[in-house]
Amino acid sequence: MTHGKIMITFLPARAKIGVIPGTTLLEAAKQAGVRINADCGGTGSCGKCRAKIIDGPVGDATETEKIHLTTEENKQGLCLMCQRRPEQDITVEVVTASAGTGDSGTEKATIISLDLELKPAVIKRFHILEPPTVQNNTADLDRLMQRLPDAADADVRLVGGVPDLFRDAQYRVTSVVYNNLLIAFEKGNTTAENYGIAVDIGTTSVAGYLANLAEGKIVAAASTANRQGMHGADVISRVTYTMEHDGGLSEMQKLAAQTIDEVVGRLLYKSGVARDNVYSMTLIGNTVMSHLLLGVSPVGVASAPFVPAFARSINGTVEALGLKSLPGYTRFTLLPNIAGYVGSDTVGVILATKLDKLPGNWLAVDVGTNGEIVLAAGGRLLTCSTAAGPAFEGARISQGMRAETGAIEEVNINDDVYCKVVGDAEPAGICGSGLVDAVSELVRLEVLEHNGRIKKPEDCPDNLPVKVKERIRPAGRGYKFVLAAGAREVAITQKDISELQLAKGAIRAGIQVLLDEAKIDPVDLEGILLAGAFGSNLRPASIQQIGMFPGIELSRIKAVGNAAGTGAVMALLSRDQLELAKNLPGRVEHIELSVHQGFQQLFIDSLGF
Repeated sequence: MTHGKIMITFLPARAKIGVIPGTTLLEAAKQAGVRINADCGGTGSCGKCRAKIIDGPVGDATETEKIHLTTEENKQGLCLMCQRRPEQDITVEVVTASAGTGDSGTEKATIISLDLELKPAVIKRFHILEPPTVQNNTADLDRLMQRLPDAADADVRLVGGVPDLFRDAQYRVTSVVYNNLLIAFEKGNTTAENYGIAVDIGTTSVAGYLANLAEGKIVAAASTANRQGMHGADVISRVTYTMEHDGGLSEMQKLAAQTIDEVVGRLLYKSGVARDNVYSMTLIGNTVMSHLLLGVSPVGVASAPFVPAFARSINGTVEALGLKSLPGYTRFTLLPNIAGYVGSDTVGVILATKLDKLPGNWLAVDVGTNGEIVLAAGGRLLTCSTAAGPAFEGARISQGMRAETGAIEEVNINDDVYCKVVGDAEPAGICGSGLVDAVSELVRLEVLEHNGRIKKPEDCPDNLPVKVKERIRPAGRGYKFVLAAGAREVAITQKDISELQLAKGAIRAGIQVLLDEAKIDPVDLEGILLAGAFGSNLRPASIQQIGMFPGIELSRIKAVGNAAGTGAVMALLSRDQLELAKNLPGRVEHIELSVHQGFQQLFIDSLGF
C-alpha cells in the first residue's frame, strides 16, 4: 500500500493502478484502461466480469457471486470483479471475454455498394501562384483566396502558417475547401490525398469507413466495441449512469471519443493514409449515442414525453468532440435524429436503402440493441423503436459475446449439434446469430415449449436423436442445452432463451404496430430488408422459426448489410445525399410505442414460439 492506496495488477495486460481501499475490481479496471465485459454496468446481474485471484486477499464470495459462480469456480479463485473490494495489494487475471478490441468476425463494417454522384463537401485544388513583387504586392492569403470562388472565408488558424509555407512551397500550394471555408493549404500538389471518414456509433459496436473523396471509394473499414459498454449494455443503463454519477456525462463523452479514436487509428493503419489528409467526418447513431457524443445530457429521453435536447444536424470541428486521432481542422457533421429513440442511424438506413423511393410496401428492420423499424407504404414513412435490448449483440446472454474469434455464429442440429465458430477456434461463447440459430433449431425439434421453457429429456419427442437429448442437462431449477462441451462448455440457459424472447417479441410487436397504422397486411409487403451487423448475418429461416417476423416468403427477406453505415458514407461522399438526409426526418411519422395503446398486448402475444 502506497500513500493510502492499494496497488492492483491486472493480467494478462500487466496493467497496474493505485486505488483507494474498497474500490471494486471492476472500477479499478476501468481506471486502468482494462476493457471488461460488464453488460449490466456493474450491478452484478450479468455475471460476466470474471477474474481469477492470483495473489492477495479479496474476502469471501458474495451472495451475488454464489448465483453466477459454481462452488468449484469459487475454489479455483474465480470472482466477479464488480463484487470484490480489496483492502490490500492484489493481482488478478481477467478471464472474462473482453469487451472486444478487434474487428468482429461478422464484420459490422460491411456496407451496401454505393450508387451516387460524387460531390463531397471537401474540394482540393492545386495552384501555381505568382510570387509577390513590388508591382504585385497582394497579401499571400488573399492571393490564394482570389483563386477560390467557392471559398467565402478562411479558418483563422491558417493565418500563422502562411508566410513560411507559401515561401517554402515557392507559391505552389494545394487548397482545401470545406463547403465555403478554406480549412487548410498544403505544400505542392496533394489533390489525390483527399479523405473523409464515416462513423456509425452503435450502442454495442462502432464502425468506421475511410473514403477517398477524390475517387468516391472506400479504402478501409474497421469496427470495435463501444467503450461505453462498461457502464451498461443498453442506452437506458447509460442514461442512468449520467444521471446518477457526478461527471458521468463527461465520462461517457470521453469513452465515445476514445472509441472513435481507436476506429480511426485502425483505419489509418490499414490504409497507410496520413491523418493530416483526413478533412471531413460524418457521424450517425441513435439519439442517446448522439447526445453522449456531444456531451449533451440525454435526460429528456429517459421518460415521457421523450424529448431530446436536439434533433437537427450538428456541425463543428473534431476538437469539439474530444478526438485526438485527427487534425483540428477536420470538420464533422452529425446527421439529424428523428425522435427520442429513433436516431440518425435510422436516417442512414432510409438513405442507403432508398426506402423513400421504393415502389410498393417495404419494411426495413435494423436489428440490434435498439430495434429500429421503418415502414414505407403508400407514400408514407412510418418508424418506431423497440426496446429489443442487447441480446441480439450477445449481451445479457450467459456466455454471450460479440461475433469475434471463439464465438459460435451458426448452429445446425440433426443427429447431433454442429456449430460454426468465428475464426475456426475453440468455442468460447455465442454471438447473436448463433443464439437465434440454436433457439430456432430447438423450436423446430420441439425441445422448447411454446412459452420457451426447455423440456425435460423424457418429455421431448421420441424421435429426438439420443446425442441431442443428452445435451439437455439440469441447471438450477430448470435445464440448459449444451452446444459445445470442449475445454470450455458453451450452453444456452433458460434465462438466455427468455432474453431472446423479449427481444424478438419487441421487434415483432413493433412491426405489427406499423402495419396496423398503415392498414396493410404482411402479404402486402414486397419485402423485408434486414439491416445492421447482426441482422445481415441472420438466416431468414431461423428468424421465421422463432416468430420474429410476420409470415412472409423467405425469398422476400433480404440482408442489406450495415445500411446505417452506408448512409453515413453516402452523406460523406455527396452533399446532395447529405441534404436529403437532413430533410428526411421531416417526412417520417414516428410512433411512440411506450404510449401506444395496443403495443403491450401485441408484445405479450409475440413472446411465444
